[in-house]
Amino acid sequence: MGYTKVMRVKNCPACGSDVFPESIKCETCGKRLSEGYQPLDLLKASYRLQGKPLVTTLEGKTGEENLFETNKNPASETAFACFVYSLVPYLGIIFIPLALIAGSYGVFVAETNPELGGKKLSLISLSLSLLVLILQILLWWLLYLIPELVKLN
Repeated sequence: MGYTKVMRVKNCPACGSDVFPESIKCETCGKRLSEGYQPLDLLKASYRLQGKPLVTTLEGKTGEENLFETNKNPASETAFACFVYSLVPYLGIIFIPLALIAGSYGVFVAETNPELGGKKLSLISLSLSLLVLILQILLWWLLYLIPELVKLN
């Protein structure tokens, strides 16, 4: 009876492919078999990033442009925050004058210091605050009108 040598095949801890025991690295993903499993191995293996750092530097890249307007104008951010708080029914009417004052000041600051930005946000906050003011006045009018209608019945 002759014995045949059976070679045991291992699985790569990163991608799960079959790896022969004498291998140092996985042929599929490049993972070192001596390292064991790490939480990001599957993600790195899918992009063939084994042995490479996840953080890349932006050195040497040109032609980058900022897709979002930079806003260093605190008055415009305050105006937008007051607008958001003014959306609360009934009690939000307290924040509408603050939003209008901060929005007007934000436009003034953006006009005098254009490098700060925030003019668009201030104008949006102003216009939406006026719309919310109309809705808040309507809610307060309904608060007065409904008890009067109940008295009539």
